[in-house]
Amino acid sequence: MTKRRIPVLATTLVFFLAVMLVGLVPFRQILNQREAVATAEDRLTTLTEVNGRLETEIAALNTPVEIERRAREDFGLVRPGEIGYIVVPTEPVESEPDVVLEPPRSWFDSLVDFFTGRDGE
Repeated sequence: MTKRRIPVLATTLVFFLAVMLVGLVPFRQILNQREAVATAEDRLTTLTEVNGRLETEIAALNTPVEIERRAREDFGLVRPGEIGYIVVPTEPVESEPDVVLEPPRSWFDSLVDFFTGRDGE
């Protein structure tokens, strides 16, 4: 009777694994889509805030005082009779690139990331 159970158990196990793998792909897609929606909502909130600040800045730019201030600071314009000065830096300032290298991941970590959906990030 034990020999009859082994093929039944093996078939059941293979069937169960096939069902799990078939269900894994749509499940991961759903998780990725939820994450994409959350990211898009965060971006929308940020862009709405930036848009509000820019509208406030546009309103401020339409005043004569702000127009004169920006003309002086941004373009170096002066009123008739005034003397304008330009300060030239002696050396250009170099900045270092912002490169972050990640350590290599093991095959086991990659496998765990695949099943948890973290590899799509």
